Formats: sequence, C-alpha cells, structure tokens
Amino acid sequence: MEIFDVRFDNITLEEAVNRAEDMVRSASWHYIAGTNANLLRMARRDKCYREAINLADLSLADGYGVICASRILGTPLAERIACIDFLEMLLPELLGIRVYLLGGKPGTAEKAKQHLREQYPELLICGVHHGFFEDPRVMAEEIAKSAPELLLVCLGSPKQELWMAEYGATTGARLACGCGGWIDVCAGDLKRAPIGWRKRNLEWAYRFLQEPWRFGRVCMSLTLPFLALAEAGRKVLHRIAKGEQQNGQK
Repeated sequence: MEIFDVRFDNITLEEAVNRAEDMVRSASWHYIAGTNANLLRMARRDKCYREAINLADLSLADGYGVICASRILGTPLAERIACIDFLEMLLPELLGIRVYLLGGKPGTAEKAKQHLREQYPELLICGVHHGFFEDPRVMAEEIAKSAPELLLVCLGSPKQELWMAEYGATTGARLACGCGGWIDVCAGDLKRAPIGWRKRNLEWAYRFLQEPWRFGRVCMSLTLPFLALAEAGRKVLHRIAKGEQQNGQK
C-alpha cells in the first residue's frame, strides 16, 4: 500500500523476517528499507529518495507515526517493524551467513562486530567499515572483495537508501538492509528504550533524551498524523463533491 506516494509492505514482523531469509538465500540482489514518520515527510519532498524506497524489495514501517497515519487514511498497516526487532529475529536464523557491517563513526563498526560475535558466535562477520567514505562506488567494490551475503548498511537516511539503490548490487551481496542507528545500539554507544517505553510507543522520546539535537526531527515527525488527517479530510470532501456532481447530472 502507499502513504503519500511512498510504498509500504503490509506485513508482520515474522513475515518480514521470513521474506528476508528467502532473499539472503536466493541467487539475486535485494534490499530492504525502513521508514519512520520523519523520513516519510522527507520522501514526500525528495523524489530520488522516494524512488529508492519504492524500489526496495521490502519496505517496512519503522515508526509509530507511520502506523497512525495509515490508520487515519483508512489503510492500516499490520504493525510497526523496528529495525532492532527485525535484526534480533533475523540474525539468529542466518548463522553461517557472511555478514558485512557498513556505517557508524570510526571504531563503531568494530565494536558492533565484537558484540555480535559474543551474541552469535556462529555468525560470520566478513568485514566492517565506518560510514565516512569518499567514493561510494569504490566502497561498494571494496565490500565485494569480502564476498558478503548479508550487508547491513548504517549510513542514516536518505544516504543509505540512495546508496543501496545505486551501488548495492555492486557489492555482490544477496541482501542489504538499511539499519540507520542500529549499529550505535549494537556497539553499546546508544541505549535502546526500556520495554515500558516501547510498549507505550515512546521509543522516539527516549532516543530524544539521549540525543537532544534531534529536537527538530522529532517535531517534524509529530506533524505526520495531522497531515494524514488533512489528507483524509480532503478525500472525504472530494467524494462528497463527486457525489453531488453525479446527483446534479441525474
């Protein structure tokens, strides 16, 4: 389904993990994008970013604001699929698969690699690189030398989706996932919200407390439900006007 011309797959977390497993074990290239409320607003304005999301083999609603908007517009998505939850369920199913970590500040990917090895000893981390590189194509070619099957791209949006759409296939990976700030949580540089906050859909607020500089993004994302209300109202008025026009013609 689409919300403001941005495509989302209306599936559950379990279904998303099953699809990802099939992709990483296939013989062809795929990538997955996750979009929250702030990124959805960004995609409305940025055609290239919107196309990168819409071309993804799996487009996930990674934000409660997107779920709210889908309900207001009358096309409710099954559930929010947070990147961290998605990877926590996916990685244990991919033991023996070659994984590459791309993103974060210098040193972050190395710490994430160590934590993943402690948590999943049988997971094969074939390479890591921070997110500060100059030539995106050269970076993709360097990754290809490690022969990854799963590529976790943590460059932040829209950079990671644009990079996956244009250069991801060059890496030779079967599947790439846009993981944003997951690498900081995995490395221990950022704490995830406690379960109580998550159950109340306040994970965004907990992250804001850790990163106050996100204030502008938070404010922008909170306006999405109001945009959805306005769009729903516009559609209702359009249907009413269309009905009156048809009645007038009769």
